[in-house]
Amino acid sequence: MSKKSNKLILFLIFSLSFLLIILPLPLTFLGVTYLIEKWGLISTIIIAITIISLIIDFKNYCLNSRIVSLTIALGALTALLRIPFAPLPNVNPCTYLIICSGIAFGSHVGFFIGALTPLISNFILGHGPWTPLQMYAWGLIGGLAGLLNFNSSKIFRWKLGFIGVIAGYFYGFIMNIWFWYSYLYPITLTTFIIAEIQGLPFDTLHAIGNFAFLTILGNKTLRVFSFFKEGKLPSRS
Repeated sequence: MSKKSNKLILFLIFSLSFLLIILPLPLTFLGVTYLIEKWGLISTIIIAITIISLIIDFKNYCLNSRIVSLTIALGALTALLRIPFAPLPNVNPCTYLIICSGIAFGSHVGFFIGALTPLISNFILGHGPWTPLQMYAWGLIGGLAGLLNFNSSKIFRWKLGFIGVIAGYFYGFIMNIWFWYSYLYPITLTTFIIAEIQGLPFDTLHAIGNFAFLTILGNKTLRVFSFFKEGKLPSRS
């Protein structure tokens, strides 16, 4: 399978799963609400199918022991770095590392590093029904970053910062819409707007943190990842 064809498959998987996760919003516009009350469970099933599909695609496309080891190591590192930042609401280096991983190593690695981050860190911070959505949201950010046609060795830092801002609000949108159809009642456009407004300060802090990490450390991190990808050690110069 060509690289272009694989990117198309990944884009279709990401797009379809995202549209299904947010389906309750257009259903509410249409006045269809009887399915939405069960969408918390349905979204978990959608995420499980998405992850299984990506594992199969990963295995068929580029699976080898070095890539698997890299993915697990970076996923564990990102998860550990989340823990000391826990007192700061939504400000942590996780999204920046997930984005850099996706750009440098591709969508598969980016997605699974994103998914591993809450899966591992929540053993300390607390697992709950939100964990699958966190896995999906961060995974999707890493996966989409891998679809960007960037030269990973050098990207204009303000462009990286802008990507981080978008990622912060994108992550928040997924979590807010899940909170809306899982916990708020009645399920209406008004309660959806309330959920978005309640999440806006936290999403903004997330976006600001991403911008800071990516503009300051993004290119340095991508340079290290690029050397690792090529099997070299970065110089001190």
